[in-house]
Amino acid sequence: MTVVRGPRGAGKTAFATTWIASAQRPSGPIVMMDTPAPHTAPDDYWNTVAARVDAALESTPAAASDPVVLVLDDIDRLHDPAAELRILGLLDLDPRLHVVATTRDSCVFSDAMLDVDHVAISPTDLLFTLDESRAVLCAHGTEAAPHLLAMVQDLTGGFPPLVQAAVAVVRPFGIDFEQSRELALSALERSIDRFVDREILRDEELSELRDFMLTTSAAKTLTAEIAAMLTADHTAPDMLRELEAAGVLVRLPWPKDTEWQYPPPIRESLMRDVRNEAPEGPLRASSDLARWFLQQDDVAQALVYTVEGRDWDQAVSILKANWVVLISRHFRLVRESLAALPEHAAADDLTIRAGRELFLRFGADSAQLPDLAPPTVDVDTAARGPAIADVLAVSSVQSFILRIAGNFTQASELTVRMSELGDRALELQPDTVSAFLPLLRLQWGITQQLHGDLSRSSAELRRAYNSNRPAGTDFVARNAAGSLALNYALIGELGHAETWLERERRHEDAAAWVTAMVRVGGLVAGVLVALDRMELDVAAKILAELGDLPDDEELWAFALYAHCQLELVSGQAGAGLDRMHRASAVYERWFTPGSIAAALLTATEADLYSALGRGNEAWRTVEKTPGRGPWTSMARARMNLSSGHPAAALADCVRPTVTDCAHPRIRMESALVQAAAHLELSHEPQAQAMLQRAVALFDQTGLVRPFASLPVGRIAQMSTLGVALPEKWLAAVPPPESGVFPDRIRLVDLSDRESAVLNVLASTSSVAEIATTLFVSQNTVKTQLRSVYRKLGVHSRADALLTAARLGLIGPPPGTAG
Repeated sequence: MTVVRGPRGAGKTAFATTWIASAQRPSGPIVMMDTPAPHTAPDDYWNTVAARVDAALESTPAAASDPVVLVLDDIDRLHDPAAELRILGLLDLDPRLHVVATTRDSCVFSDAMLDVDHVAISPTDLLFTLDESRAVLCAHGTEAAPHLLAMVQDLTGGFPPLVQAAVAVVRPFGIDFEQSRELALSALERSIDRFVDREILRDEELSELRDFMLTTSAAKTLTAEIAAMLTADHTAPDMLRELEAAGVLVRLPWPKDTEWQYPPPIRESLMRDVRNEAPEGPLRASSDLARWFLQQDDVAQALVYTVEGRDWDQAVSILKANWVVLISRHFRLVRESLAALPEHAAADDLTIRAGRELFLRFGADSAQLPDLAPPTVDVDTAARGPAIADVLAVSSVQSFILRIAGNFTQASELTVRMSELGDRALELQPDTVSAFLPLLRLQWGITQQLHGDLSRSSAELRRAYNSNRPAGTDFVARNAAGSLALNYALIGELGHAETWLERERRHEDAAAWVTAMVRVGGLVAGVLVALDRMELDVAAKILAELGDLPDDEELWAFALYAHCQLELVSGQAGAGLDRMHRASAVYERWFTPGSIAAALLTATEADLYSALGRGNEAWRTVEKTPGRGPWTSMARARMNLSSGHPAAALADCVRPTVTDCAHPRIRMESALVQAAAHLELSHEPQAQAMLQRAVALFDQTGLVRPFASLPVGRIAQMSTLGVALPEKWLAAVPPPESGVFPDRIRLVDLSDRESAVLNVLASTSSVAEIATTLFVSQNTVKTQLRSVYRKLGVHSRADALLTAARLGLIGPPPGTAG
């Protein structure tokens, strides 16, 4: 069974007939039943179907592999409530029968169809892709400029009849689109409006529903409740069903099958009709929707509808009352709303006016922002000022924009000043700032978290959690708790992390959009805690729950870190590197020197290379780090230890970035590396003391992963020191063949000339050709080749290339695995 569902004009019949005429059609018989004529008696229709199917089956050998295909076009137009049962009965007749049914109405087929082997072609599947729209235009002799083609696709949504209608409009503009963009836009909109007017608004069968359509087009998604609210008509649910049956509305698939939508270009056309009646706004239905969503505590949707309905007073009111919430969770929406807001609408409000200027003049990606921090006056003076709320709000917006632009250091510095001012204002004017200060503290804490100042971040987040928050802002507590859990998980305080995860679970948000947005920090914290206890199945399960993140998720680096750490300890370092490089390309704008992402992920990348034995690439990775924090210092120490430089590893561990670091994880990793380095240097008492320090840190924190991740050979050596090792450590040690890191990593140091010879060697074995390419003598090439072979420990060109590829000195030679 194949069900093709879509609104009127979506191309259902064309889809079926094109398939029948194509080379992909089966070679067996095809029975085509056209759209039932008006007032067709169902019994007459089904009798005809049965007779034609019987004839087709009788003419087909029983052993034939190709099915007999029955196409029931527009089966919903038969208006037969028993249509589904009739089709099921036909399918029971013969296993060779395959039914293709096209329909506007989703209610023709019920859940019983789940028991039938079937394929559903949705309305979305019927839309033209960009290439298909181009093909339609070309078939009519029109070649559109790329920007014009993109405009056609955007305005029509790929809806087949609208793309067809655009042909006549596009032809006059040809390739001169840039000269007449506005004219082209207007002409395309008029072509869509003509279709909607002719095929929908003037349809005699829909005449009584015209006002209903215009009113309900305000809603991007319709439910019976929303339709009844907008129209004040108790029969609204019946009218929704009528419009679905007429092919104007599309019902969404399960589990949202109580919701409908107008095809987007159809809705936009209906809305243009409504705007013509009130060109300056506000639009009544849109304003009603905004108020309704406010009652549902969905301020984002409320803002969407106030802007769309041009209800500027209400838009300013929503922005003002929910400024920080919207900025922190719907940055793009705020920017788009402020861009749409007329200048006069923001004139009387400092916060909105300043925010609008920031967004419109500088955008989210600009690093060049004016200094809107409080004037350089005494904090007491600023905190006593009558505009303290506006000062805090505007400066927090600036800090947020700096953060979004990747300027984490500047954002952090501004946040520190804001925090100090907020503290003093809370003392002097508690009634003025206490209502919104928890929201600001939450954002200040996240800014510091992304910058890498976890201590300051935790202080702000803890105060956001413990503040007296206004009703309806439980998301602040949940977000703060999850972010606190993440901070503690990162530094290795597992007990504290689990405490805050438990507190996070106490706060359930009524608004689903808020819940989805604030859960990332807590989920990543849960992964890190499970990893540190070496509960890898639990970590994998939580990561599956986290799922793929959008490209504007600010906590991306922590999620990526968790993924890569799981792959590292699971023996899948190659997959971890692939993930790292893909994600870094997507979030490159936030991989900046002032971010925690730079230090955390650079150290992780180096460890992934080390796990694969690619020492040279691991070394280059830690060397390129902008600034060295504790994570990169420890990655460097591990590299020095594994490449046979224990004294250098000890030197890394006594760097101030490590010794001054209070993170239990860093202290444990340092103690374990020092123990291994002292052992290699035959300093057994020092090695024993360091191992005892690591065991003491385990007793305090429960950290298992730092020990279990050591090279297996190092673990065996430490077992001889006479220090009682925790049972959880020993239970988590992988077998020798599955160790996270190899016991020894080769690090080859080639000169620039030797590297050049090696790279040319990959393409030719001729000493003469290498000499010609590098403009040196053949004797020089031979000398350098001998040196390269000696350093690589090989005796042939093939072995040199294989070893060099394995060490990351060159790419893999042709025909070999990387």
